[in-house]
Amino acid sequence: MKGVKREHYHREDGACHISRPLLVMSCATTVSKEMMMTGKATINPQEGRLTLINVYEVEPETQAALVKALTDATKSTIRHQPGFISVSIHSSFDGRKVVNYAQWASKEHFEDFMKKPETQDQLKQFAGLAKSVAPSLYRVDEVIAE
Repeated sequence: MKGVKREHYHREDGACHISRPLLVMSCATTVSKEMMMTGKATINPQEGRLTLINVYEVEPETQAALVKALTDATKSTIRHQPGFISVSIHSSFDGRKVVNYAQWASKEHFEDFMKKPETQDQLKQFAGLAKSVAPSLYRVDEVIAE
C-alpha cells in the first residue's frame, strides 16, 4: 500500500519476522504471544509446528463481526491453551473472506484443544457468522524473505 512502511527481517535460521503495521497480505503473518508483547512474530519451518488455515466465506456485512469474534476468543481464551503458538486473522479487501492462520506446538495439542466442549461452542459461533468454513491442517515447508 502506498505510503505504508513495512519492515521485514530475515535470520540465518530461516525465521521470518514481521513488524507492525500488519496489513492484509498474501503471505501468512502471525500474531503470537510474542507479537502481542513485542510487535514481532516468527514463522519457522524448523520448529515443526502444526498450522491451521481456516477460510471463512462471509457476507461483507458480517466480515467485521467474524474478525471481532475470532480476535476476542483468541485474546480471552485460545491463546491460553496448552500448545497455542500464534494466530493471524486476515480479512479480504472485497469483504467476502476471513482467513484464520493459527500455529500450534503439535498435532496433539491442537487435537486436545479441539476435543474441549467450549472449543466446539466457539467454532459453532464462528460458523454462524459465515456462509462456509474450510479448515485444513498444514506444516510450514519454507519461509523466504528479503
